[in-house]
Amino acid sequence: MRRFLVTAGRREDYAALETKVMLQSHSLKDEQDWLFAQGPHCPGILDFIHDHGGEYDAVLFYTYIYEPTALGLPIVPERAALISTAHDETALALAPYRQLFQLPRAFGFLTPEERDLVQGRFHNEHIPSEILGIGMDPAPDLDDAYRERFPEGPLIAYLGQVSEMKGVEDLLARWDAYRGAGGRGTLALAGTARMELPKRDDIAVLGRVNEAEKWSLLAAADALVLPSRFESLGIVLLEAWQVGTPVLVPKSNLVTSGQVRRSGGGAVYDAASFDDALATVLADGTAMGARGQAWVREECSWHAFDERLERLVTLAASAPVSNDVSRRSLA
Repeated sequence: MRRFLVTAGRREDYAALETKVMLQSHSLKDEQDWLFAQGPHCPGILDFIHDHGGEYDAVLFYTYIYEPTALGLPIVPERAALISTAHDETALALAPYRQLFQLPRAFGFLTPEERDLVQGRFHNEHIPSEILGIGMDPAPDLDDAYRERFPEGPLIAYLGQVSEMKGVEDLLARWDAYRGAGGRGTLALAGTARMELPKRDDIAVLGRVNEAEKWSLLAAADALVLPSRFESLGIVLLEAWQVGTPVLVPKSNLVTSGQVRRSGGGAVYDAASFDDALATVLADGTAMGARGQAWVREECSWHAFDERLERLVTLAASAPVSNDVSRRSLA
């Protein structure tokens, strides 16, 4: 395994530059400065790709948005695969990425919805692709007593950054309406809080939790809700299904609602149907959770993922790939 020194991380002026290029009038130079300010800056890996990239059958670039991909992939486009992890965000329209999405020999997408977004945005359907998903280890042992930390009644969990950007403000508004209409239960928010939160008995603010607490909360919950509007893959949905917990997602998020549709492991909601969708999940949670669990077991096994990854490497390879794929590909 080769490792390369990161010589600079995120610059102090990154937030101001991000606000400018995402929300305000700006120049091409501003967009280029933003890419460099974002980090990580790792010139060693770029030099290595330049000097030795041609020695590999395939070079895999993971996540489109950072400098090592944006500058590294154009060095070896004839043998590159881009696993873009793209979602519908302002950065996708910036100049440093317009050419990037035309260059690779193949794409790896996490979901069909990500593929449709990228192809619709960049009109690059002619470039072959593979729907990769991810591979997942089995869920660890769980604390069966974790549920006792919360009051009786339904337990609805949220895990992730607790912020307006992740849809938590909207979730709280829908939870207020649900409770106001006579709904019962506790909403547990696990993750770093970056917004003001109400102090109420029906809302448990857990803060950042460790891995053991995360898995125990997922297993204890009657449902997981993921209100985020932008995702390239809802990993926490897969984790909830691993322990048989059904999920609730907004219909407007094509990625997560697509995951729910394919798995049968939950329900979707819109502005008028949150209460009904939650009631459906609570009533049919055991069956939904079991369907989600079976789907993850099949779709996210390491064997299935490795087969898909090998197909991607074959698509990207500029020469026949050896049997030992890991020895002949640089990721």
